[in-house]
Amino acid sequence: MTKTNALQQTMLKNDKVDFFLIFNNVNLTYFTGFPGGTALLIPKQGESTLYVSAVNYEQAKAETDDLSVELLKRGENLMQKIAAKTASNKLAVDSLSIESWRALAKAVGGEEKLEPASNFIRELRIVKDQQEIQLIREACNLANIGVQTASQFIRPGVKEKEVAAEVEYAMRKRGSDGTSFDTIIASGASSAYPHGSCSDRTIQEGDLVVVDLGATYKFYRSDVTRTFIAGKASEKQIKIYETVKLAQQKAFRSIKPSILGRDVDGIARGVIEEAGFGEFFVHNLGHGVGLEIHEAPILSPDSKDTLAASNVVTDEPGIYLPGFGGVRIEDTILVTADGAEKLTSGFYSLETKL
Repeated sequence: MTKTNALQQTMLKNDKVDFFLIFNNVNLTYFTGFPGGTALLIPKQGESTLYVSAVNYEQAKAETDDLSVELLKRGENLMQKIAAKTASNKLAVDSLSIESWRALAKAVGGEEKLEPASNFIRELRIVKDQQEIQLIREACNLANIGVQTASQFIRPGVKEKEVAAEVEYAMRKRGSDGTSFDTIIASGASSAYPHGSCSDRTIQEGDLVVVDLGATYKFYRSDVTRTFIAGKASEKQIKIYETVKLAQQKAFRSIKPSILGRDVDGIARGVIEEAGFGEFFVHNLGHGVGLEIHEAPILSPDSKDTLAASNVVTDEPGIYLPGFGGVRIEDTILVTADGAEKLTSGFYSLETKL
């Protein structure tokens, strides 16, 4: 069953909605497998219509199945075209700017004909099907190659950007469609910046080096972080690393269906607080991964999400000491029927890199 068919089955149980209208780019990719659509109109029954501009029309026809591809010509009013197809029926809409919402409401005869439904799509995407899991698994395999490559090139005298270039080349060569986000190779004091990027800085002996990377495969993403040492680690560096490692392991062992996202976060946070570094763990423990690198569910102190089988999340505690350096260890995790599985792997020790 396609994702549009699954949505239609749900719509048949709802008397209040006759059509579902998708505008969000990521949601369009989710339902069609094509990233260049403008809008997707899904009826309660029958064939869906994908509206595309001329620049994407031929590609959309070649790369999509089980839907009608309709050309949106230059100067045509998309909202009027949608209104003509939906008559006076009620539409559920995933997301629109306020200006576009007003234009659509005017075209269909009033805001009472529109139903905001972004949360519904969120709940649909939060549980991955077997095909999605396989694509994420492959993206994670590619990310593992990236981490392995980073470990081979990190040493004193090498620039952060040089490591990033080797990492991205290795993943591309093995089949990645691109990176999940800008690769982070952050060394020395910069490793204490949770979202530190990658610069012309030359890695120095004794530096902590945080490597945060991900690969994409057929639109699906992966996310993994490892921390290396360029030289011999100090006692303080080892203590920080072992604390983060323990926090990550305990959080992973707690992940299972029905556990609250905030409780998983609390387990990791408790380890770091007990070691005296609580104020230096400055972000959430994790987030969902799929077509986007940050999506539901969320693992945070104030999360309202409950984990379920076939969720995919990250487990990424960190300690960041300004002026000294930071450590983060992260894996992409699949929630299974009775626990969890790490989809990323390797390099769980602070290895000397000389």
